[in-house]
Amino acid sequence: MASASNDSVKLEKHLKLLKEEYTKLQKNYAELERKYSKAAASSDDHDLGEFSSFCSRLVMTVATLYGRKTYSDITVKLKDKTMPAHKFVLNARSEEWREEVIADKAELDWSDLDADVGYALLRWIYTDVVDLQHDSLALDLLKTSHRFKLPGLMGLCERALVSSVSVRSCVRFYCVAEEVGAANLLEYCSGLISTHWEDLTPQDFEHMSGPLLYKMLKSKTKHPLHAAVRLLREDVVFLCLVENDGST
Repeated sequence: MASASNDSVKLEKHLKLLKEEYTKLQKNYAELERKYSKAAASSDDHDLGEFSSFCSRLVMTVATLYGRKTYSDITVKLKDKTMPAHKFVLNARSEEWREEVIADKAELDWSDLDADVGYALLRWIYTDVVDLQHDSLALDLLKTSHRFKLPGLMGLCERALVSSVSVRSCVRFYCVAEEVGAANLLEYCSGLISTHWEDLTPQDFEHMSGPLLYKMLKSKTKHPLHAAVRLLREDVVFLCLVENDGST
């Protein structure tokens, strides 16, 4: 038993190191991606040189417009203040802000977002830079990027969450991934849930909806009714009984 316990501790430490290394690699990847985009935009190719130079300057100009009133033709209402913005930048980022949608608008209302989420979102839109050190921010930005149809930001959030998910957070991350269709995060969390099924407690599932939990129990266990009882979920027990009654 002692040997098994020691092996478990070693595996947990190894997993932690791998996650830390993955996080570093992810940051380096994002930085290299930005540098590549700038390098490609400023290519010295004789045929495309002038166009590339223009693209490079345009990217840098957009970044400098973040939070500035220069050329601003729309504002964004955040939870604690209003920020100047630019329709052409928003339009270039997402179909959610296409011309026919925002042409006559003077303001976009994002006041339902937490302040830190609103600022992080707007900063990324202009600069391609986002700090995803905290899981709560990454989760909120994942949901927000899905809402506004921003696949680039959604991918960054998904990769950051894959690198930080743990046994205690895998169910919560799974719920969000299922909600927004983040396939990679969903698959990773699903595997972690399967591996640590016996270690998960009723508290880990308390925020999962009944239908989603029932669907999971049917895929993870041979006896979903018994599992629902163990997790103290009367709503899922009811779903089990209704389905079994309907199939008889």
